[in-house]
Amino acid sequence: MTRRIVCIGGGGHAVVVIDTLQAIARAGADVELAGFTDETGAAQPVLGVPCIGTDADLPRLAAAGRLTHFIVAVGSTRADSDLRARLFEAGKAAGLEPFAALHPAAIVAGSATIGVGTVVMAGAVVQPRAVIGRNVIVNTRAAIDHDCRIGDHVHVAPGAVLSGGVRLEDGCHVGTGAVVVQNLRIGRGATVAAGATVIRDVAAGAMVRGTPAR
Repeated sequence: MTRRIVCIGGGGHAVVVIDTLQAIARAGADVELAGFTDETGAAQPVLGVPCIGTDADLPRLAAAGRLTHFIVAVGSTRADSDLRARLFEAGKAAGLEPFAALHPAAIVAGSATIGVGTVVMAGAVVQPRAVIGRNVIVNTRAAIDHDCRIGDHVHVAPGAVLSGGVRLEDGCHVGTGAVVVQNLRIGRGATVAAGATVIRDVAAGAMVRGTPAR
């Protein structure tokens, strides 16, 4: 059965999510991108994909039989925002299934576990026995090493590196080009700034930056 997917969100991050879904379809998967929703319902098409309504229209669109799955296409995971988590719950409440999208140019070990609704972008690497939760972004060229544990609604930004055994709790953001050394824990809702090098655990809700990160 063809999986008819809606992207929730039509901003900058949605461009990369839509491109990932289009690449999956070109590779032969039985998927169809029906469109995207946003706050206004009047956005211009993205990579040829139309806006089909507002986020609030999801239940109506699902009830009409036009959709089967959703994917959150909003990148924000600021410590003071649960937007990605709320949109994920909205998609489920509409009766849709979360879709996990793995770009054909990503490398994902056979023993890794990828949660529902997660997106693994082009050039990303997920190594053996890594466990990635629901609604996670593993962005372009990010590297998740062996035995990492990543919670729900996390964003690992482009070029970020998690060494072996790192644990990211729910709602974390690891910024572009940041490095987290092995066996550390990043607490719930914490933010690691772009380019930081983390050499000690980070408390829940904290923001750290610099090398070494403080």
